[in-house]
Amino acid sequence: MEKNYTDFDAINFAEDPSFVRWIRHKTPDAVKFWEKWQQEHPEKQAIVKEAKILVQAINIKETTPSEARINQLWNKIDAATAEEQMPVKKEATVKSLRLMRWIAYAAAACVAGLLFFQVYNPATTVQIGNGQHLAHQLPDQSQIELNADSKITYKAKDWSTERIVNLEGEAFFEVEKGASFKVVTANGTVEVLGTSFNVNARDGNLIVDCKTGKVQVSAKGDKEILTPGKGTKLNAARTELVDVYVSDIAQQEGWRNGQFYFENTSLQTVVQELERQFDVTIKVDQDLVNKVGNYSFKGDLSEALEDVTYQLNAASIINGRTVELKKK
Repeated sequence: MEKNYTDFDAINFAEDPSFVRWIRHKTPDAVKFWEKWQQEHPEKQAIVKEAKILVQAINIKETTPSEARINQLWNKIDAATAEEQMPVKKEATVKSLRLMRWIAYAAAACVAGLLFFQVYNPATTVQIGNGQHLAHQLPDQSQIELNADSKITYKAKDWSTERIVNLEGEAFFEVEKGASFKVVTANGTVEVLGTSFNVNARDGNLIVDCKTGKVQVSAKGDKEILTPGKGTKLNAARTELVDVYVSDIAQQEGWRNGQFYFENTSLQTVVQELERQFDVTIKVDQDLVNKVGNYSFKGDLSEALEDVTYQLNAASIINGRTVELKKK
């Protein structure tokens, strides 16, 4: 016996297997039936539209309970409520419960709507590995140059109203003038209007150097304003920003031209940078690994290793993608 769909409300439609096959799976028999049925019953257009929203909402949610489980729960609620109500109020009780069920489905639709927005407004991700550098242009023509082993994400569709870039690693920014521009890292935020600056956010550290314009750095409850040639960073304990200092921006952005400088730095940190830039694994003698000093390197792997080992009075051995640093 064919169902009398003219008596259905939105929830009835959303629970009907044939209706669900039409909305979710577009099966030919269901499509043919429901398109014809809509033409014959234009007065049900609004209810059908509501039912579509419910089915689509449940379809988008990744952890929606089964239809059987939903009905089981509602049956328990119906039974429990019926025991507490007088017989003359049964009709009102049923209507109230159906309204509650509609509200629950509507809430699911709202959640699904948010999920739908997230799916169709995804973040743009740009990520590079060791041994790579990459220039990337943002929607407003602002430029980002990524150092090796770095990653940025941003919402391109929101860019006209919200310029926010999430950064992991190191990058140099040249920002077009306009609304506030934020670089968000795990340990702090850099905010500008239009300027150029370098941000190094690796291994729990944060180092910011301003080349042009003005930069505000916020981290660990502190704020510092940087002007051209000034920098700031987290202290050794990573609990606060140090006072603004004079920065050698040419050295800080030297990586863009393949030149790297380190002052009062452990060899271990220098080795990590060599591994990033040349995509190699470096083994270091224990006698050398904790040596602190001023280091620099440039050029290809052989030249870079020669620069570093000369400063250490050490030697290097290259074996494919593996390098050994040994004390002479």
